[in-house]
Amino acid sequence: MRTEYIKKLADMMEYDAMLISPSEELRFFTGFSPMMCERFQALFVKKSGECFYLCNTLYADEVAEGLKHQCPVYHWHDNEGMDKAYEILKNEGLEGKTIGVNSTAQAFNVLDIGKNCGITFVNGKPLLEEVRIIKTHEELENMRLSARVADSAFEKACAMIRPGITEAEVRDVIVGTMAEQGGCNFDCIVASGPNSGYPHYNSFDRVIQEGDCIVLDWGCAINEMMSDLSRTVFVGSISDEQRRIYELVDRAQMTAQNTAREGAYIPDIDKAARDVLDEQGYAHTLVNRVGHGIGYSVHEGPYINQINHRRLERGMCFSIEPGVYLGGRFGMRVENIVCINEKGETEVLNKADRSLRVLDWYKK
Repeated sequence: MRTEYIKKLADMMEYDAMLISPSEELRFFTGFSPMMCERFQALFVKKSGECFYLCNTLYADEVAEGLKHQCPVYHWHDNEGMDKAYEILKNEGLEGKTIGVNSTAQAFNVLDIGKNCGITFVNGKPLLEEVRIIKTHEELENMRLSARVADSAFEKACAMIRPGITEAEVRDVIVGTMAEQGGCNFDCIVASGPNSGYPHYNSFDRVIQEGDCIVLDWGCAINEMMSDLSRTVFVGSISDEQRRIYELVDRAQMTAQNTAREGAYIPDIDKAARDVLDEQGYAHTLVNRVGHGIGYSVHEGPYINQINHRRLERGMCFSIEPGVYLGGRFGMRVENIVCINEKGETEVLNKADRSLRVLDWYKK
């Protein structure tokens, strides 16, 4: 367990305890995160800095080993039901207390615990993100490595994209290329044709066609640290409209990226990208924030938007990913991960080619 971060969390807490269910958040604090099912389990960190883990008997031995026996592990059996869990929480002095909840705690369990133990639950996610928002040198090194592995998949994908293959086939090449280098994949997006107009398209069944615009969004984890990037490519040909919009999106991304520096006011970064898109009337099609923090989770603080009124600090890592999304027609996005590194410099972690790519190799 990372006792220095447990202590930091406890010192920053303004309530009685924090509940951390299996997640990247749990892995950050303990180096371990078991499978999660409907049976309740979580690490509890008290304001005093004391910890205990509560789980079903099914997980008890695995959890004790995963936590290296560094804190008590209490468990309840299926035949006892959650009544035993409620008793344990009361014995730990948490009855009637206020407890923060992490991002993966299941609502039905939290509601039942609150009702039976008189516990008030509050959103603990912002505090958990704040504890890890500044990356160490080792974490930055792992993020650089993770970015290089993700970058390597781009050319492999470009070398096989052609009419007649499915989005799933492209996904498999991207994921496989990263896996060969030890990269553990998370969700990948291959959004072709009209699907590219949906920023978080989540299917892979369309067959790629001549003239498609394709948004590729992927990344992996190396030593628990995430990478993430997006590139947009064109199959066989590109229209004048698509070329004009791509050049606009690319410039918006670069402008915002160049605005990101130590001490920069975060809303100014978001605005920099929107102002470029607004030159040709496309700002309204950027339907999301310009970026998000990244580290142990692919989405964490700092969020690059208009309502995050803080300044960039050394050790922060985040995406810059403006896009134009024309639902039902096509969309485009260019994304890099950027960090304010150990020297206070703006460092772009992704090196994958960002030039306009018309993939017509199959015609030759």
